[in-house]
Amino acid sequence: MAAAAAGGAAALAVPVAAQASGPVTGAGVVTAAEPATLTVSAPNTVARLGSVTLTGTLSAGAGTLTVTRKDLAGTRTLPSVTSDAAGAWTVRDKPPVGGTNTYTISWAGNDTYAGTSVQARVAVSRRASKVTLGVNGSTFAYRGKAKLTAKLGTTHDSRALCLWATPRGGTKTKVKCGSGTVTATYATTRRTTFSATFAGDQWYAPATATRTVTAHARITQALDRSYRTSGAEKLYRTNVDPVLVAMVSPAHPYGCIDLHAQVYDAGKWWPLPTARCVALDGTSIGGGTLVGTHKAGMRYRLRAAFAGDALNASATGSWQYLRFTR
Repeated sequence: MAAAAAGGAAALAVPVAAQASGPVTGAGVVTAAEPATLTVSAPNTVARLGSVTLTGTLSAGAGTLTVTRKDLAGTRTLPSVTSDAAGAWTVRDKPPVGGTNTYTISWAGNDTYAGTSVQARVAVSRRASKVTLGVNGSTFAYRGKAKLTAKLGTTHDSRALCLWATPRGGTKTKVKCGSGTVTATYATTRRTTFSATFAGDQWYAPATATRTVTAHARITQALDRSYRTSGAEKLYRTNVDPVLVAMVSPAHPYGCIDLHAQVYDAGKWWPLPTARCVALDGTSIGGGTLVGTHKAGMRYRLRAAFAGDALNASATGSWQYLRFTR
């Protein structure tokens, strides 16, 4: 490499061969430091405020190690320790916060070895916490309001309590969160599991209470083919077969319903044979037709019933009244 002066300014000229032939060896070349190895051994669990002893070795020999502890309260720097000539080191601690405590031991490195770090996780025990959950019933009407009351027992630095609802076949959703005691209402449409959850704090472990309730299905009905309505009755000509249409909510596609019919005679209602498990279509609608020889003045009533399943409790529709006329 040659130096030349031009107009009072100095410039450096690098030989072409040196530019093209890759790195130049010799003075001024820095080689990568050899990586050091840092090991750690720690207990899996320990009681809160109990003694934790972490041990390990640094392959570089003697050195100063920095130590941090991360827990639910944050990250704190602990007193540094020094490894001996053989690289052995020891850290002693009494963790005040329960839950997972993550210890990070770091060495900055030296002229020979690159810096390195290692982590150890210790589960620090917490006291048991208590959550209770009350519901004002076990079976509700369709869209009936379940009243929920959740209460949290003794804790240290958190009183956060949340209510959740998981309808059967649906996703878990948050109903309400609060502090200590939480109340809420929830419109039930199917079997639902409610849960009250406490996430835990520095001293107390997480806790959950659950309650499962169910809801009746709902049947919506209508009589078809009538020509008029008179009071509570649909009127039909004697040459028309009445049709009862029923829909089950929430949807039970391709499920089934029973159809009940009664005839009024001699001052009382008499049951006719029941049509069992009449199929619902893909939109949860089904029904049946009242067939036969119809006489003017004859009165009937029809309704649908749902037997219930894993999703909903049973449901029965209200009677639909009809009368035949000339």
